[in-house]
Amino acid sequence: MTKILDDTSIVTRVYHKAMESVGWFDSKLSKERERMEQYYNGQLPKRTSIGSSSFVSTDVYDAVEMLKSNLLEVFSGCDDIARFDADQDMGIDDCDAATQYARNIIFQQNEGYAIFSDIIHNGLIARIGPAKVWWEKKMVEEERTFEGLTLDEVHGLAAQEEIEELDAKIDPESGGFKGSYVHRIDKSQVKILQVPPEEFLIAPRLVTFDKEHIEYLGHRTLKTKAELLAMGLDKDKVSQVHYDDAKGLDLSPEVLARNAPIESLQALDNAVQPEVEKVMLYESYCTLVLDTDRGARLYRILHAGYLLFEYEEVDEHPFIVYVPLPIPHLAMGNNFALRVVPVQNARSVLIRAVLDHAAMTVSPRWQVVNGGLMNPREMLDNRMGGIVNVRRPDTVAPLQVPNLNPFVFEILQLLEANNEKTTGVSSLSQGLNKDALSKQNSRGLVGDLVSLSTQRSKIAARNFANNFFVPLMFRVIKLAILNEKQQKIIEVAGKPIKVDVTKWSERRTATVSMHLGYDEKDAAAQKLGTLYKELASDPSIATMFTSQNRFNLIVDAAKMAGVSTINRYITPPNMVPPPQPDPLKTRELDIKQTTAQAAMLTAQAKQTDDERRAAYEAGKLQLDQVREQVGAMEKDRTLNRQDLETAARVDVADRQMALEEQLRPQEIQAKAVISPNP
Repeated sequence: MTKILDDTSIVTRVYHKAMESVGWFDSKLSKERERMEQYYNGQLPKRTSIGSSSFVSTDVYDAVEMLKSNLLEVFSGCDDIARFDADQDMGIDDCDAATQYARNIIFQQNEGYAIFSDIIHNGLIARIGPAKVWWEKKMVEEERTFEGLTLDEVHGLAAQEEIEELDAKIDPESGGFKGSYVHRIDKSQVKILQVPPEEFLIAPRLVTFDKEHIEYLGHRTLKTKAELLAMGLDKDKVSQVHYDDAKGLDLSPEVLARNAPIESLQALDNAVQPEVEKVMLYESYCTLVLDTDRGARLYRILHAGYLLFEYEEVDEHPFIVYVPLPIPHLAMGNNFALRVVPVQNARSVLIRAVLDHAAMTVSPRWQVVNGGLMNPREMLDNRMGGIVNVRRPDTVAPLQVPNLNPFVFEILQLLEANNEKTTGVSSLSQGLNKDALSKQNSRGLVGDLVSLSTQRSKIAARNFANNFFVPLMFRVIKLAILNEKQQKIIEVAGKPIKVDVTKWSERRTATVSMHLGYDEKDAAAQKLGTLYKELASDPSIATMFTSQNRFNLIVDAAKMAGVSTINRYITPPNMVPPPQPDPLKTRELDIKQTTAQAAMLTAQAKQTDDERRAAYEAGKLQLDQVREQVGAMEKDRTLNRQDLETAARVDVADRQMALEEQLRPQEIQAKAVISPNP
């Protein structure tokens, strides 16, 4: 690594570039802005002679304020002005969440309305409206106390990263620990600052604000020495800076012209004490070659005059600039208020002539014959009525006053028409034309005339949307991705929503609403309402026009009409509970259902009884059959028993007969023994 420039050479070259920049104390742009402030405040043109009318037309003020109000009407609510486009890295839901997050940062955490008002005002009156966007690291310390904690709870409290200076001791009464600690709360956030034009320095021939083409950009601002020390800058270097270097900004032509209506011409006093003395701090962004191996890089150089505090390489500068009337190949653009200055000069001169002529007609100058008045003081008393004593009838005669040019009023009308062409702000939109509403002019015709006359203001609005608002949203998301380390909870329409910034990717494209002109959002809302009626009344697409489609169309129409809180009044279809039936019909249905159930129970009981009877008859029949079978079996057994008994008797008889036949000879012999005599 070969360093080409040392620290002294760096700050010397950068400070010289700052003094050569557009917006320096003696530049043409500084003189122009001084004049525009004076015309805006009605201090120019000055009257030509003492005694003449001092009337000043307010064309510059009216044109600037009217166009500013038109733009703020569109952007102050920030309803669907721009939405991030989905891609392969982020889906539609994440892009919608990122859009809501960017709006929350711009309008809730920062004062979006005041920022936009100042940016638009500076752009219209000073060619550009610069804003500075960066991530502000901020830690807030709160001292808290505790009591009744156990030893483990105290150790757990001390282990937390955000807890510092913990002091604990045993409470003799409760036996627990009590004490105090310092809780450090991270309040870091995206910060948006509207930069006064005189503090913004630009290289004279800068063509674009892209970081690849930045030759020099700078922000000079007044800081107290205490603020510089709070920024962590070297104390010895801070003590070397003096307020004399800051007088250039305090006494710059733009600042003096802006504060002239409320500020005296007394010299600025010294600071109350050295610690709060103002010094001029420069934050310069310049493309330098400090390393021969790496080539040209963009650097941030923090210095006070020729005194260098620090420098570092950066990816991009923090400025976003609004240019209402861009000029090709010139970053500064055109001056809107300067286009109206000739009209204010001409109208002021002509109206002064009319007023002076009327005054001279009412109070003319007189010619008096020398010595013809008895008391000349009587002519000097310009009261109504009275007596003038003259010596001759022809003593007093009014001087002839030339007639007013008959083309004066016609020229005034031509100047008004020319002013509308130059600024694009119609008197119809300001409500200044008494002939706008007549029998011949309908409301629609007047609306068309207003819409056609505000085409230039619509282009200014589109420049604000594409060149300031969308880049501001891109920058907010980029800073959030680089610095947010956890999920965030934001408020949308009064409801907290959790977004996970850590899963997002840098955004580069966004879709801008086409309805940025005068009353175009109301007209678009009416078209959506008409479309809803047509879709709802067409039976052929009833199946396609679902409840979710109806809800989306109603929400879009309401937001287009300016009702951003529509979600508080209607519920999404997926969250709507099923419809509850009519209590009377429910009661009738219950009665019918009860009657039907009773009839069914009766039928079931009858069926059960019939089944029981059938089962009884079947059982009875089966019992009879069994009885018949049993009777038949008993008869068979009786017959069998009788047969067996008969067989047994026959067998017994046979056996007795056989036995008798065997015993008969023996009996005969026995009888013979007992009775020897026959």
